[in-house]
Amino acid sequence: MEEHRIRSLEPPEGVPAANTPVLVALLDRLIVTYGTLVFTTVLGVVLGVFLAVSGSYGVAVPAFLLCFMTPVSVYFGYVLFAGVWPMRKLTNKPFRLVNGLDDAVVAGARVSVPLDGRWFVVRLPAPLRAQLAAQRRLWVLGPFFLLPGVIVPRNGKFRDAPVKGSVPLTAEPVTPGRMLTLQRRLLASYYLLTAGIALVAAAFSIWISVDFPDRHSVLVLDAQILAALCLLATIGLVITALVMTRPSPEPQWTELAVISGPASVNLFGMVTLKGRTVLPDGREVVVRAGGSDLSLAANIAATGRLWVLGVPMAGKTAKAGVPGHAVSGPVKFGR
Repeated sequence: MEEHRIRSLEPPEGVPAANTPVLVALLDRLIVTYGTLVFTTVLGVVLGVFLAVSGSYGVAVPAFLLCFMTPVSVYFGYVLFAGVWPMRKLTNKPFRLVNGLDDAVVAGARVSVPLDGRWFVVRLPAPLRAQLAAQRRLWVLGPFFLLPGVIVPRNGKFRDAPVKGSVPLTAEPVTPGRMLTLQRRLLASYYLLTAGIALVAAAFSIWISVDFPDRHSVLVLDAQILAALCLLATIGLVITALVMTRPSPEPQWTELAVISGPASVNLFGMVTLKGRTVLPDGREVVVRAGGSDLSLAANIAATGRLWVLGVPMAGKTAKAGVPGHAVSGPVKFGR
């Protein structure tokens, strides 16, 4: 019964990865999304070069385009051509379950797993490292891998030796409270990164408002407004990040059965689901899942189970997840 209560989405054994729920649809959608982003950001880089050569828009505007669009285009290009696209080509082959991990070692964020006479080195954020240390298994397909319950593939590398300075990956159970704390801290780091980007954008906006040759241009006013908004966003993001770094108490999970169709991938690459469930007070309501964590809706669809933090209420949004897994996101209950 306990195993049933915490089971999660995992690739089916011995069949092509394409049979994994949502995976192919997600990869296809991400190829389109990232391809569009790469094309758009490259156009931004080209525009920045053109404006720099023309000299008609000052220095700040082309510098802004080049400093922001160049790294963004490189990042999305790498994700597309080194991650999503190659993974899509491998979906006609099955994932391979790697169990035990008794000889696995860890150095910082990098975990080295012995596999076929070599070492498969993966980089994992803290929540996924905690999950791997507790569950001791992952699924491998070429240079990509999945953890139980996590639908988004990640890249690994095969090496002749583990990462220097590695120590044994100790088997350690992860409590729901610790997992939630690790997830909140990871999200806080993303907020701080975004705050840093917003602060740089504010600085560039101020520079544009001062540097732009035509002082009566609407672009000057727009730059000033953007600078103010970016500064406010920076303050809000930093405050939110500081609040989220506080330790989380052990959560109270409420388990619900959900009747739904398969999860789907929307235009923005989010995995979404709509179904029906019965709340603890006996009321039958519609439940909608989908958000920043692509794995949540896929797990609900695959398992027919929904785990909510606290007591769910009709007409309210609650935080849901999969106990013991680095999966969490919002769910909305109808009235």
